[in-house]
Amino acid sequence: MEVFDKQNALRMITLFSGAVKGMAFYPASHPAIRQPLMELYKMLTTAFSQATQLSWGLVDGIMFFDDHLFVSPSAAIADLTNRMIEKSIGRIIILSDVSFDELQSFIKLFPARGIDFGTLSRQMQENGITHIQLVQEGEESFVEQDDEIEPEGDHIGTYNKALVAIRTICRDIERGRIPNSAPVIRVVDHMVGITMQEPWALLGLTMIKDYDNYTFNHCVNVGVLAMALGASLGLDAMTVKDLGIAGQLHDIGKTMISKDILNKPGKLSSVEFDEMKKHPELGSKIIREMEGLDPHIAQIVLGHHLHYNRSGYPEWACKLPFNQLVDIIATADTYDAITTLRVYQHPVNPKVALNEMQKLVGTILDGAILGRFVEMMGNYPVGTLVRLDTNEVAVIYRPNPLDEDSPIVRVLIDGEGGRLGTPREQSLVERDGTRYASIVAVVDPLLKNIDIGRLIAGGNY
Repeated sequence: MEVFDKQNALRMITLFSGAVKGMAFYPASHPAIRQPLMELYKMLTTAFSQATQLSWGLVDGIMFFDDHLFVSPSAAIADLTNRMIEKSIGRIIILSDVSFDELQSFIKLFPARGIDFGTLSRQMQENGITHIQLVQEGEESFVEQDDEIEPEGDHIGTYNKALVAIRTICRDIERGRIPNSAPVIRVVDHMVGITMQEPWALLGLTMIKDYDNYTFNHCVNVGVLAMALGASLGLDAMTVKDLGIAGQLHDIGKTMISKDILNKPGKLSSVEFDEMKKHPELGSKIIREMEGLDPHIAQIVLGHHLHYNRSGYPEWACKLPFNQLVDIIATADTYDAITTLRVYQHPVNPKVALNEMQKLVGTILDGAILGRFVEMMGNYPVGTLVRLDTNEVAVIYRPNPLDEDSPIVRVLIDGEGGRLGTPREQSLVERDGTRYASIVAVVDPLLKNIDIGRLIAGGNY
């Protein structure tokens, strides 16, 4: 569950940083310290009604709060980042039973220069600070929370754990380490159980698009889409699991490509594109070095840009034997890419995306696999914003296998144009045949200022 959206996560870290910085100039009772500390504690208290702990830390010098990354840090975040690096702190965890006095004591200790991780930890113990924990930079203990079983139906929690797993793998690669495959395997195992029962159950999550963390979200989304497509094609659970792992790892080779190339806003030069085309090989090589992954996962990653007619890259691999799993990943990859806002393209809504993908049949995409994908997604894919003949605006929430033109929706805007405080779930056609409404048009979310991803994740839309 996402406790804070990115704006509130930034606010909380800023308050903490401000209180820490102020300790160097003012006594703890001074308003410059007391005010941000009180606001911080109030935010924590509110958040702990939904979570047992909160944490923030660093990935390669970049601050994160849960699954929010701050790649363009403010002055406050940059200051806190430097202080954490100085003390070799990888993560700060605050438990729900933390008291105001503990928080204040910790903030008094934290600013001291010249003390290392061990010294600060010992001082915390001496001062009775037991509900704030530190994880040393380089330790992996914080990932162990992935072992926790998500409550039944908490698909957002499962999705977030997948993000953490991919983020950790990418961090390890950038540091020159061989990544641990266990977190990805665990979360995919859980996703397979959900997908085999209801292939559509996780599809709405693929509308979560965090543009600051595109690679992480894209990898998880491709895994979700590939698993759903595999299950829809009737593949067995082990094969669906392979699709989930390969989908989530398909772009990890990009961690070894220059960020100047990855983030370039314009068209890549021929030299830059040649560099970009190395990522399937690089990803395949990394996967072969990871323990616990079958070699054919690496083969799928190697071939995900070969195209159906094998006109893609790497060219040397075009003559190698590949099975349909490569084309399943390619279909999922294409769909998520064209429905996502990027620096060089506007996003396409899900329904239009399926129409656009038809133009790629026979060259980039396998027509039979795409045909099944279109059937699975329905005439109005999950995440599509639509207008009803009641003049209400709704988002497609779940397909209706008995009538693909009448899916389950969540109404967001009433017939008078007013936004509902809480989206209302609505069947367009009841089981007895009674019709509530019909879809009359697809609506551009940008025109209505609606963030579908945030809506799906349970945030404000």
